[in-house]
Amino acid sequence: MFKAIQLPKMNRVLLIAVLLRFMDSFMIYTEPFVVTGGGPGNSTTFVSIELVKIALGQFDLGKAAALSLVYNLIILIVCWIFYTVMTNAGTERAVKEGAA
Repeated sequence: MFKAIQLPKMNRVLLIAVLLRFMDSFMIYTEPFVVTGGGPGNSTTFVSIELVKIALGQFDLGKAAALSLVYNLIILIVCWIFYTVMTNAGTERAVKEGAA
């Protein structure tokens, strides 16, 4: 009953929840920085840690701004692709069920 009735009704809500969690996963900074500080070497350096090192450590705000814009565009494109695929999968499933 849950799979046939409730889950299709919650499709949009679940899609937004997954998208928000996906975008939140790109903002990882505190955990690897506190545990390892971005090291040893550069093995746990994420783009967010690199942005802070460039902006605060080297005070190169132009490079940090450009890198943050590219990072934002990558997240935006990946989320748009994910949203498009998920919404098209829902409409294709509804069309197939309607034809049957």
